Amino acid sequence: MPGNDKIYQGIVETGRGAAVLEMSTSGNLKMFQRFFGMPIIPGTLNLNLTEPFNYKLLNYVSFEELGWIFTPSKQGIKYDGEIGMHYGWVKIADKYPACIIFFTWVGTPHIDAEVISPYHLRTSVGLKDGDSIEFTLIEKPLLK
Repeated sequence: MPGNDKIYQGIVETGRGAAVLEMSTSGNLKMFQRFFGMPIIPGTLNLNLTEPFNYKLLNYVSFEELGWIFTPSKQGIKYDGEIGMHYGWVKIADKYPACIIFFTWVGTPHIDAEVISPYHLRTSVGLKDGDSIEFTLIEKPLLK
């Protein structure tokens, strides 16, 4: 829950590049920016959390509710359940506002996280694959 001051930890991993492709598709980046209420750059920071995350601390929305179309098979993902995401706002490295996302189609739920941000976190924080990064849950940031 935002304000609980718990520090979470994840290990940076290389992604498949699917988020950059999806966000670069016409209109998708603006949809993500409007929904999360923050400017974001295309792509995500992929994290493998060091402990399972409690989804009860996050919000949930299905892509159908949002009118978003995503077909996992186009990304080489075998999944036939509801397409959606658990999400919440976080502060990365005690400095950078971001949003953490757990998509429903991931192979390791509660561990496999994606982070979107107005900052290129690999550059801003100096991250490379295998690095550990800490974050805390926060209220939705007020960004312009």
